[in-house]
Amino acid sequence: MVSASLLSVAFIVSSLLIVSSFENAVIKVQQATAQNPNKSDSTLKLGPPQKITLSQSSKPPVLSPEKKKALEQDQAKTHHNPQLPISDQSILGPILGTQAQ
Repeated sequence: MVSASLLSVAFIVSSLLIVSSFENAVIKVQQATAQNPNKSDSTLKLGPPQKITLSQSSKPPVLSPEKKKALEQDQAKTHHNPQLPISDQSILGPILGTQAQ
């Protein structure tokens, strides 16, 4: 019961500290903006985003031969697929008692 109340008090205090630091940051930004009226902030003057529609192409993009060759070489480097040995033995799990706890 006591630990729950101490936890709630700690949560409230930390919340107040976060809010006050955020308020201080806002005040600093407002002061900096007031001190530099010549500096324009384009983010404040932006309007709503414009909606655009991208046309769907039925064909995939065409790669240049150089780019295609470079991609194939990079893929060969990163996708190494060695052949696994084939056997008739079943796959065994870990030996009892060897697993990490």
